Amino acid sequence: MAEFKVVIINPGYESYDIERELLEPAGAEIIVAEKDCDTEDLVISTAQDADAILVREGPVTGRVIESLGKLKVIARYGVGVDNVDLETARKRKIYACIVPNYGNEDVSDHAMALLLACIRTLPLRDKNVRNGIFETDIVCEIHRTTGRNLGIFGYGKIARVFQRKWQGFLPARVLVYDPFVDAATITKTGAEKVDLDTLLVEADYISVHAPLTPETRHIIDAPALKKMKSTAVIVNTSRGAIIDTVALAKALAEGEIFAAGIDVFEEEPLPTDHPLVSIPNAILTPHLAWYSKESTRDLQTGAALEVKRVLSGELPQNWANRW
Repeated sequence: MAEFKVVIINPGYESYDIERELLEPAGAEIIVAEKDCDTEDLVISTAQDADAILVREGPVTGRVIESLGKLKVIARYGVGVDNVDLETARKRKIYACIVPNYGNEDVSDHAMALLLACIRTLPLRDKNVRNGIFETDIVCEIHRTTGRNLGIFGYGKIARVFQRKWQGFLPARVLVYDPFVDAATITKTGAEKVDLDTLLVEADYISVHAPLTPETRHIIDAPALKKMKSTAVIVNTSRGAIIDTVALAKALAEGEIFAAGIDVFEEEPLPTDHPLVSIPNAILTPHLAWYSKESTRDLQTGAALEVKRVLSGELPQNWANRW
């Protein structure tokens, strides 16, 4: 009989062979939930007697944590912990772990793709060709990327990979807003540390790479959008609630900014009646910036290794709620 019970509360990966290969030799039984545990009650009923849970978006709230008496470790498939009550876990001495770096290349690739597709109005051009409209004379606000100001909101690892890739487009300036990164670190990469207003006013393109905190929630709101250039493009591959998307839809519809590429949303799946859905100059993707075969493998491996460390009596390497 297995010594430990490990429950995967949000199924969806192609297989869980990686978790089994890493954890079964450590004495763990791997249980994959029959359906997505998207409510507190489902998590509690599915993960009863679990020593560890592996989670994507499921709610690991204070109530859930208090209800799982044997729980030793929560491993998040990803970096964000918006859905995990870190403080309750800390009080209960339950390790909460994340998997950093697994998708740096993939998310930055996706941000690049969204930004370029917006700049070049690719969805509209594709649609027109399919509808028999083969334009040879185009009058549109399409500008070359070379010599434009790139704005980066949040300067973590993904943002820096994104900056490295975008340097090939020879930006005039790279403007970085991140109050938690010192100017010396930013200037070493050839970028400039600026305040938020400067970023909004002077950037031609803005790529959002910040975490969601009480301070960043809806920080890009209607007044912020009004400060941007009418030719500006904004993309978000980090957290949906950083941008007020209702205000964004209005700004796009009224021509306050040129286009937006959005991979993350405050409510997921995005409701079909959300105003962004009908906006032609918004490119929307279903929170898949992180995805590739390679990133999925790295993600599953990283999460399983954190569980293995804790069940083996070691400290986790990527510990999100240190005490």
